[in-house]
Amino acid sequence: MGLFPEESQWGLLTEAGLREDFQAAWIEGDDFDAIKAQLGIDPAAVLECDLATALRWSTMDDRTRVLWMGEHAPGWTFALTLTGSAADLNLPGRRVFDFCYLREIDEFYGVPGLYREEGLDDLELNDDQGAEDDLEPHLIAVGRITGRFVDREWLARRRTLCRIAAGARAS
Repeated sequence: MGLFPEESQWGLLTEAGLREDFQAAWIEGDDFDAIKAQLGIDPAAVLECDLATALRWSTMDDRTRVLWMGEHAPGWTFALTLTGSAADLNLPGRRVFDFCYLREIDEFYGVPGLYREEGLDDLELNDDQGAEDDLEPHLIAVGRITGRFVDREWLARRRTLCRIAAGARAS
């Protein structure tokens, strides 16, 4: 893996249908069953699907958190938040790099923990807030740390659509 991806990370994500708000988390660990248990996900309330199918669920009621989760890279799990917030995923003992970009107000909230990581000095990581232009270097930084950039193969994978009812999450 090189220092930079072959294609724009944000460009690929928007091309795949993530044109509005973008809330996601890269979670340390690839024991998907353990992560689902930590989040309080009912194993019977899941659906394997592609991103296009998952995005159709993004209009659900915000009281039910909906995540599209699965493998990102060895040692890392990806969770796209379709409803609810990625910022309050309670996963003690795991590094979690969460993103939040709100298109309506063109505001990006940085990735907690990212600024302490080494090997990112060449990227312009402007504080922890910014506009859409600030997303790309942050996505590249997460890719470097996790060992995988977003690419077309990554976007084409099927992952697990999970519903977490309010109050169901483990603390």
